[in-house]
Amino acid sequence: MNIVIVGGGKVGYYLAKTLQHYKHKIALIERKRDLCEKIANELRIAVVNGDGTNIEHLTEGLVNESDTFIAVTGKDEDNLIACQLAKRNFGVRRTIARVNNPKNIEIFEKLGVDIALSSTSVIADLIEQEVDFMGMKTLMKLKGGKVALSEINITESSPVVNKSLKEISIPKDCVLISVIRGESVLIPKGDTVLLDGDFIITASSLADQQELKEFFIG
Repeated sequence: MNIVIVGGGKVGYYLAKTLQHYKHKIALIERKRDLCEKIANELRIAVVNGDGTNIEHLTEGLVNESDTFIAVTGKDEDNLIACQLAKRNFGVRRTIARVNNPKNIEIFEKLGVDIALSSTSVIADLIEQEVDFMGMKTLMKLKGGKVALSEINITESSPVVNKSLKEISIPKDCVLISVIRGESVLIPKGDTVLLDGDFIITASSLADQQELKEFFIG
């Protein structure tokens, strides 16, 4: 895969170094000449001393030949502009941007960036996913964090234990995806009875998670 990286700081350097191990063809664009020389000498990749928001420098960086374009400078506005230019002017299929301010993630996605990543949000999500809130765990967030996949542990004290799905009314706008029982994964049906020790996977909005927790756990 041909990958162009804009930004030769620590993030860009280690990203390029890591991607090299997967046999990708890497090119990097960086404004500071000393960083360009360091990266070119150490990693032996194509390095352009230039601005990732400049059409000519993007052309020198062979963006027109790239499959993936990644902007990881320290400035959100530069990362956004670079990704937009790569997408609109060079037809790059996938653009990825580093977002320093988590509040900008949704804006980046609305403006055409395929993947916007914030280290702050990633760390916060990892912490949240690892913490079990009394039997309920967030497995994944979708649609920019608006939809959550949750894992809920059914116990003997659950309000719905030993009841079939047709006997209970699952909260509106919440979907029961599957029931995990031991080594088996069950497709939920009306006559499926929830037992002590079952784990259920649900999809809901973040706002509805608390209602789900109260409904299934109490």
